[in-house]
Amino acid sequence: MRPMSRGLLAGLAAVASVTVQAEIGDAARGGQPESLFIDKVPTAQGQATAELIAKALAKGRLVIFGHMGKLTDPKLGDKGFTGDYFMAHWKATLEPELMGLTPEQKPILEKLLWAGKQSIDNNQDRLNVKGVGWKNFLPAKWARETGDLLNTRTGIVTRQPSRAYRHPANRPDELDRKALVRATSAGFGGRPFGEFAMMGKQKVYRYYEPVPLMKPCLACHGEPKGERDILGYEKDGLKEGDVFGLISVAVPVTD
Repeated sequence: MRPMSRGLLAGLAAVASVTVQAEIGDAARGGQPESLFIDKVPTAQGQATAELIAKALAKGRLVIFGHMGKLTDPKLGDKGFTGDYFMAHWKATLEPELMGLTPEQKPILEKLLWAGKQSIDNNQDRLNVKGVGWKNFLPAKWARETGDLLNTRTGIVTRQPSRAYRHPANRPDELDRKALVRATSAGFGGRPFGEFAMMGKQKVYRYYEPVPLMKPCLACHGEPKGERDILGYEKDGLKEGDVFGLISVAVPVTD
């Protein structure tokens, strides 16, 4: 048997190297995401519970959005935007949702409120920096951190998939992508929707709340399309009211 030439060996090594390199950074094949669902609700409460969480996150985002002028003022140091201050304003918007909670929903909402306040408290050093306007703190960042904290105590999964995501956590999965196509289709009207699905071996109600762009959002997501925004991303060329993303909530059910 003739020995391989050095050239052939080098070529095979290069091919092997390319094959290995192509797998670096790819999603692992098979299996399912790690999860432990702690707090569950009956199937009959799945939709209402997921909707409750999504709307609470949406209202919390609006509270922060309404204070962005103050939070991005470089002349201010201490903004007074503490967790307690935020909680008072957030709970005031949630009064209708706080009424008539079931025994299964009540501890979940209490943990959600704790998570939302904790996120604001965790960002005090960032929010109170003086001499800096843009502090990389947006309503979406708060909702993402709040969702992560809620997940640690309940297992409930919240996400904010976007049609042109900027944060890796907002990258849509297969179901998210289908939901985004539906939510951004002509004539859809921005209505929330959801369905029962499986996450691994657990049945969940997966709910989607469309997030329409408000006028201040157009500084980054508006026109002209392709122009660079303040963070260096290309603008999306969208208009006020266009759906840019979704608040997704997956609540596990017991039956």
